[in-house]
Amino acid sequence: MALPKLNDTPKYELTVPSTGAKIKFRPFLVKEEKVLLLAMESQEQTQIFSAITDTIDACIQGDFDVKTLTSFDVEYLFIKIRGKSVGETSTIGLKCGNEECNFQNEVSIPLDEIKVQGLGAVNNTIVLDDSISVEMAYPTFDTVFSDKDVTEAEGSTQLFALLRKCMVAILTEEERVDVSEYPAADVDAFIESTNQQQFQKMVAFVEAMPKVSHKVKFTCTECSKENEFTLEGMQDFF
Repeated sequence: MALPKLNDTPKYELTVPSTGAKIKFRPFLVKEEKVLLLAMESQEQTQIFSAITDTIDACIQGDFDVKTLTSFDVEYLFIKIRGKSVGETSTIGLKCGNEECNFQNEVSIPLDEIKVQGLGAVNNTIVLDDSISVEMAYPTFDTVFSDKDVTEAEGSTQLFALLRKCMVAILTEEERVDVSEYPAADVDAFIESTNQQQFQKMVAFVEAMPKVSHKVKFTCTECSKENEFTLEGMQDFF
């Protein structure tokens, strides 16, 4: 006789921020938590990101392709699944903003209140001049975090990598050019051919990308200063 299975039934429902799709999920189990802990201990970003997406995939019911999720989808879903798995709050350390104090305060973050900020109607087509436009889209978590120019680089290298991930097609009067069919060097050359005004239009799309965000206020237990911080991205909540 086979051993019984525990906790394998979805108990909760979530809305995927980028699409509005409803999904059902269960909390992660010890087997998934073990993989997450091992990934965190490795401090290898690729391994951590893989463990996070694998955990989401294991916890979601039905035929759902995690690779289609945007970066903010993955962050939001993981935070919510984690909240139902190990507790609705997360205690993090935040330094007092008083430079003479800098005391590390333990602050409790209510995970059930975390939301994705910046959602709404967005114009995905950026007009560069009378004959050329660029079709943009929010990139998937999988494509973003598989690129070391995004996860490890800084400055212009990182910015160009993010722009490449957001660019879907270049639209001319005659054709629609699929950006994915061209090497990164060619796409970078196109970006470099823009003037400052055109470039800033593209950068604005990246900067306005929705993100998991939460404002937290606390009183420093050492100097009594009132502090306010904005947490952004999954790493800030744990």
